[in-house]
Formats: sequence, structure tokens, C-alpha cells
Amino acid sequence: MLDLLEERPDEVPTTARIAKRVNAVPAALYRHFEGLDEILDAVITHVLETGPSDLNPEAPWQEQLSNWMHGLRTHLLNHPAVLAMIDRAGRTSPAWLEASSALVEILARAGLSGGALARNYLWVLETTVGLVIQEAAMPLAVQLSSARAARTELSETARRRFAPIVDEIESIDAESFFEFAVARTTEGVRIEAHGAQTRESSAVQARGARTTRGVRIKARGAREP
Repeated sequence: MLDLLEERPDEVPTTARIAKRVNAVPAALYRHFEGLDEILDAVITHVLETGPSDLNPEAPWQEQLSNWMHGLRTHLLNHPAVLAMIDRAGRTSPAWLEASSALVEILARAGLSGGALARNYLWVLETTVGLVIQEAAMPLAVQLSSARAARTELSETARRRFAPIVDEIESIDAESFFEFAVARTTEGVRIEAHGAQTRESSAVQARGARTTRGVRIKARGAREP
């Protein structure tokens, strides 16, 4: 069914199109699948099966995170219709959750846990998907070209504000910008993990100090007549 996505990358396949491609009537598909959701889940699984859910267990977490973000971007840009299949009628595709589960493991390896792990999972996932959605809707080169065309219509104030970056922004391409986002995300996760570990260490020390103080008080009380 991937050929249907390749023919119309931005369009979610319908039951009729899928049935036509396999030379069957739509009703025949339901002998093998319970409904369209299950069919689309199979498509998502096929698109992502060699992508973001695969981890090299020997690689450091920074490399795993970079590979996960780059892999997700590549697969979704190749088949942007998958973006519309992830959530349909209040139901998230299990295939999508399988792919994103690898991100939880990566962030846990970085040293995150509990609420920090949950927040960073959502942050990295939303950042990556948000960038891909923007790129799929309007590639960076198109964005820059459109902005360049509109520059003459800007107010004097806006032109003054943009002046420091006009030349520099023209040299940025989609690949280098996404690599920049990956690097900033990786650094952010490192800082978050370090902060979480520091807080945990401080909490352990504080508990130890309270325990020691309690023991000393008890010992002093035992020595008093």
C-alpha cells in the first residue's frame, strides 16, 4: 500500500482506493481487517518499521536521540499522509505509539525519570513532529523565498529589525536547520538530566543528614540520666 502514499503523498488512502489497488471490492478488505483504522495502522507500521523504533543498544543516548529525530523526519517527509493517520476520530494509532516508545527509552538512558521524563518525552516529540509538519506544509526554501518576496512590503521598523539576519538566514537550508534543532534538543535534555540528578543527589544528602541528626539526638537522650 505504500505505492498509494507515493502516488499522493499528502492524501490519506481511502478504502475504495486501497480496494482498487488490490483488485478487490471494499467489502473484501474487511475479511482481513476489522476496519479502516486497522488498515491504516498497517500502513503506519510499514512506514515506520525500519525507522524511529529501532535503536542501536551500543550507541550513547545522544546518538540514539539524533538518529531517532532524523529517522522520524525522513519517514514522515517521505510519506506526509501518515501525519493525518496518527490520530483519527479520537484514537491514536498503536503503530505510532510503538515508534515513539523508543524515545522514552532514550530519555531514560539520559538520566531522566518520573515527571521530568514525561515532560521531556512530550517536548522532544512535539518539537520533532512540529518541525516536520511545518516542513511538509512549506519547505524551508519556499518559506525563505516567500519572505524575500514580501520584504519590500514591510514597514521601516520591521526591515530594521530583520536587518541583522537577512544575509545570514539565506545560507540556512533545511538539513542544517534540522541538525541545529537536534543539537539544541540534545543539549536541553542533557541540562534537564543533569538538573534532575543534582536535585536527587541533594535530596539524598538531605535525607541522610536528617537521619544522622535523629540518631545523634537519640544517642544523647540515652546518655542523659
